Amino acid sequence: MKIIKIFNNNVVLADQNNHQIVLIGKGLGFQKKPGMDVQSEKIEQVYAPTEGKWFNLFNDLIKNISPEYLEIAAQIIHLAETELKTKFNEYLLISLMDHIHFAVVRHRQKIDIHNEILWEVKHYYPTEFQVGKAALVIIKQRLQVELTDDEAGFIALKFVENGLNHPQNYDTVALTKMIGDVIQIVQFQLQVTLDTDSISYRRFLVHLRFLAERIIKPRSKSSSSSEDDIFLFEHIKKKYPTAYACTQKVVDFIADSLHQQLSYNEQVYLTIHVQRIINELTK
Repeated sequence: MKIIKIFNNNVVLADQNNHQIVLIGKGLGFQKKPGMDVQSEKIEQVYAPTEGKWFNLFNDLIKNISPEYLEIAAQIIHLAETELKTKFNEYLLISLMDHIHFAVVRHRQKIDIHNEILWEVKHYYPTEFQVGKAALVIIKQRLQVELTDDEAGFIALKFVENGLNHPQNYDTVALTKMIGDVIQIVQFQLQVTLDTDSISYRRFLVHLRFLAERIIKPRSKSSSSSEDDIFLFEHIKKKYPTAYACTQKVVDFIADSLHQQLSYNEQVYLTIHVQRIINELTK
């Protein structure tokens, strides 16, 4: 591998079999010049995107942002991949680098943005949020800037949105907001504050996440309800009237705000989850 360009002592652009790649490693660019061989033993991370669009974005960004932000983003991604046991698409490096730089600039100007879905992120993506908190520690160590938990939430969403297993057909923020709205409706209808540590709440949360994904992302038209579905729906409706009434508020909300009609099946499962919460509250 030959060095094409040196960004700083730790980041270089190199040529590998006529393909450009970005290499990160301590001392990779130290006392080096373009055309020299890369010291392979110093390579810690490799970014070898296949799309030309990636390099266009990267080049635009690196002109205006210190390569140190690239190092920080790469360090955070490495930590996230280890902790979350996943891989991310190649665009996370660019997105995270840009986001961190903008967040630091805003913070130094005393313009911290409030994350309106921070509560939802903490509860729906707790592991990602904890890695986001760890990312703030890295940023503080490297830049002596202490960002707020709001930024940990924003970074956590970056992990969710850029995971290789994450469907690209829906908006994570919209999905997260919908879950939060449904929980608020349930709490209001039942006149309770849900215990976020309870088993019923965690089950409910998992159900809502899958429900929200089915509603928000494009999908093929579902088949019509069977007689069995309708029979079960009527049975649950009569057996759990309070939970059913709560579910109907959610159904109305989804119909009004997202223009989606929940199937009998979805209403049944939602009612059962609400009833579990009621049962736990009345123990």
